[in-house]
Formats: sequence, C-alpha cells, structure tokens
Amino acid sequence: MCAPMITFRPMHSLALPTIRPPRALVGGFGRLLLSLTLVVSPSAAARAQVSLTHTDDAAPIPQGMLRIKATTGWTLFDERFIAGGRSALGDAFATDSLGPRQLPALTPVEQGLRSLANDNRMRLSFGRLAATSGARIVTTPVALEYGLTSRISIGVLIPLVQTRQTIQLHVNGDSSGNVGFVPLRSRTSAAQANLAVYAAFKSAADSIGKLIALCPANPLAGNCAAVNANASDAAAARQQAQAFADAVKQALGTDSTTALVAPLAKSPLALAIDAQRTAINAAIRTYLGGGAGAASGVFTSTGNFSYVDLQGRNGTPGLLQSALGGGLDSLRTTNRLQTGDISVGAQLLLFDRFRRDTLPSRGWQSRMVVGGSFRFATSLVDTARNLVGFQTGDGAGVELRSAMDVASNTLGGTVAARVVKSFARNVVAPLLGDPEATYPIPVFGTVTRTAGTVVGLDVTPRYLPNEYFSLDGHYGLERIGSTTYDRSNPMTTCTGCDASVAGTFNTPARLAQRIGFGLRYSTVNAYAAHRVGFPVEISFTHLETITGDPGTPKLFRDQVQLRLFVRVLGGK
Repeated sequence: MCAPMITFRPMHSLALPTIRPPRALVGGFGRLLLSLTLVVSPSAAARAQVSLTHTDDAAPIPQGMLRIKATTGWTLFDERFIAGGRSALGDAFATDSLGPRQLPALTPVEQGLRSLANDNRMRLSFGRLAATSGARIVTTPVALEYGLTSRISIGVLIPLVQTRQTIQLHVNGDSSGNVGFVPLRSRTSAAQANLAVYAAFKSAADSIGKLIALCPANPLAGNCAAVNANASDAAAARQQAQAFADAVKQALGTDSTTALVAPLAKSPLALAIDAQRTAINAAIRTYLGGGAGAASGVFTSTGNFSYVDLQGRNGTPGLLQSALGGGLDSLRTTNRLQTGDISVGAQLLLFDRFRRDTLPSRGWQSRMVVGGSFRFATSLVDTARNLVGFQTGDGAGVELRSAMDVASNTLGGTVAARVVKSFARNVVAPLLGDPEATYPIPVFGTVTRTAGTVVGLDVTPRYLPNEYFSLDGHYGLERIGSTTYDRSNPMTTCTGCDASVAGTFNTPARLAQRIGFGLRYSTVNAYAAHRVGFPVEISFTHLETITGDPGTPKLFRDQVQLRLFVRVLGGK
C-alpha cells in the first residue's frame, strides 16, 4: 500500500574501511544507541509491507564493523491516481445515495420496498454521504549490519510502523434520503406495526384463496357471488395481498431483530407505500367485506438518517455493524502502532575500484554489490471488515537487489535494482467480488493472498562539493504486480456462493514513478583523517509520486536517517 523510499549516501563516505572509533565512543554513545535500537522494536500489526528503503548504494561495510542504521520516514497522502487524473482519498467512501451499491445486504430491502411502492425504479437511499480522508504513515526501520569480511556482510531489519488514517463524515446533510434506520428503542414498536400489516394481508390472501377454491362448487356461500362474478380479479387481489405481506416482512421486518429500516414519514416513498396499501385494501374488501385488510400502515421513521445511525454509539450497533451493513467496523479515524515483517539478509561486494587513500582521485571509480534477504511473516494480518487503515506486511518473502556506484571528482551516482517476491499468506477477505473494494461484499472468510511481485529501478545522481556534504537527486520506477486472492477453497464456508464467482481474483498491476532530492552530512572520511572525533552520517530525503496507475497513492515522503559505525569483535 505504501511506496518504497529511496535513500543513498555520498560516494566517498565509506571508501575507507580502516575506521577505528575511540573507546569512549564504543563504550558510551555507541552502546547507548545500540541499546535504543534494540528496544525500539515490535508492538503489534496489520495489510501490504510498508518499507522506506528497498535499495542502498554499493558502499561495503568494513570487516569487523557494525553499522547501525536508524531511519524515520513520514509519508502523507490524501489522493490517489485515477484514469485521467487524481481523486481525493475520501471520494472512495463518499456517495450521493448510500444504499445497496455500497452495502449489498440492503439489496433485498430495496427489492421489497419497490414491491411495496409498486415502483421498480425506486432506489433505497439513506441520503448523501460526504467524506474527507487523509493518511500518515511513520515508518522507523532499524537495521543492524555487520561486516564478516571485506566483501561479505550480514544484517537484520526490524521495521516499526505507525499508521493513521483520518476520516470525517457528513451524513445526509441535504436530507435527500427516503429511508431511516430504526433506533434500538423503537424496534419493538416498528416490528409490531409491521407485523400487524403483514398478518392482515396474509390473512386476507389466505381467505380469498379459500373462497376461490370453495365458491365454484358452492355459489351460495358467503362472499362467493363476488368471487364467482370475477374470479380472475379475485385471484389478482389475492396475489397482491400476498406480495404486499411478503414485501413487508422482507423489507421492513416483523420482529425486533429485523425491523431496522423504515420509510421516512411523509416522503414520496412512504406516501407511495400507503397508497398501494389503500388500493389493495379496496380490492380485498370487494371480496371479504369492509373489515378486511390492514387498518393502519407500516412503521415510518420520523428522523432523518444520522451519523449515529451509521456508526452506532455506546455499544449499540449502527447500520454498518448490523446484518444489513455486513458487520463492518465503524468508519472512524484509525491509529495503529505495529511491526512490519522482520528480515535477515546478506550482501556481497563483487568489485570495488574506489581509492582507499588520501591521494586525489583521478578518472572514474566504481563498485558493485549484490544481496538478498528473507522476510519473515511477523506482521499481524488485518481483517477486511475494517474499511479504514493500512496493513504493514505482506508476510514472508524474498528480495534480491543490486547496486552500482560510480564517481569522478565532485560528480557521482548510483543505479540500483531490486526484485521482491512474496509468498502466500492466509488473510480474512471477502469471498465474493473485489476483495480490495472500499465497500466489500460482506461475505468474509480466510483465503490465501499472494502479494504481487515488486520490480524497482532507482537512479541517483550526486554532487559532492566536499568530503562532508552530498546533494542528491532521486528517480524511482516501480512496478507492483498483480495480487492474487485464491478463494477456491476458503477456510470459512461461503453459504450460497457460486464457486465460479468465488474463485481466484487478481488485482491489476500498478506502475509508479517518483522523484525527489536529498542532502547528506558525513564525518566518516574526516574521522579517518583525524579531523573530527566521531564517524556519523545524517541524511534527509524528500520524495513524491509523480505518475501512477489507477489506485496508486499520490505520496509525499520525508525521511531522516542516522548511520553510526561501531567496531566490534576485534575487527581490523
């Protein structure tokens, strides 16, 4: 869900592998920072790996040295790319007519209301839902890397992720809805009113049916003259009464657990339903007499649909948490502090043609590393019932990467590439429809999800005015392959699901481009020349997404990174 961060170091910063920090540094500040980086590890978690740095430059880690890398990145976005432009993040939640299009369990209710109003074009609507949303992701990966030899190093990365997605809702501000959500205190009354109408029309339909069966053979029996005079009309009246009774039960409910939706009082829908009830009453009384039919109408709501009706309050479920909403979580601002997926890896220096002395460099210098890592599934799995928030891990996987540095005098650059392959992981997802839809079809189960393969290319030109500073440019191209949801054999039974519909679902692949800039301060070379008292690197990077396929977030990211080098285990 979140895009990669691209970070690099000046070409000259680790050219000298013979750094020997003073004992005070190793025993004091070095141990303190090492302790802090070990303490700032995991809490608990959630959906796609949030990572800041997929690639680094090709600088090797000297033998016997521990490089401690602590990074904090702030990612912000409130827009996504769409075909032909961008849309606000909140637009995915907003609608001019909240109803079955967002919450599919309302479809039978809408069909029942159409029957009650005798209008097949009527749309159930709780009214307009306006939404604004923004996201902030603070990622702090802590990396410990150790030089086994002058060419081989190993390391571990522990990502700590804080996510916050804000959402503000304005519910039914224009009072455009035609139905309301029955509050808990009114559901018994609503059920009793609806049950009375249902029972009256059901009884009338049964009585006319008995007359239709009895009267041809008994023309002198009560009410048979009218039935025999127009048997087809009597049958139509019976069918209308039965259909109205069934629609009341289907749409409005006849007990306190199902009486959740009611037409708004005096709305066109409520008036149409009552007109239909009156017309059917008249048809019924033609054959059963003046006392037949429903004496009063169905329960109607006197209050417009509200924020509390949507979200619930004080433990009382709202529409979203009800059966009609699919048992979804409330649309609320979500804060989480979690770990991502911890990884371990190794790096090999293929060649290094950088000078390691203090003589002026001549011509172009170059070096290249290749590496790989294995990612463990240490992030927790989020549930699709939560419509707001971000997952912090794709689970287990492997990554292959390479980087090549070149430099000449004050100019340099890095070209880096990476491939990330994720393994299958069990997640809670919808068993029907698009599993990544903003409003998923609320039929959930445990399915197998395999995140798409990530292929990235990063190019970083640099200007090196002196041995302390570096000014960087950043360009990144990233393709995230199709994510696969295998629902052919879900661990949760999908009652009534068509196996052909509930099978494998593949999301579209996405391509994104990012640009940025950075600056870095390093005392590594100056320390080696005995001009400063300690070796440290501090950098700042800014990145933003400039193009992306539909669904790609329009990201803005600022990152600050600290790298400290400590001699351990008697290294040279």
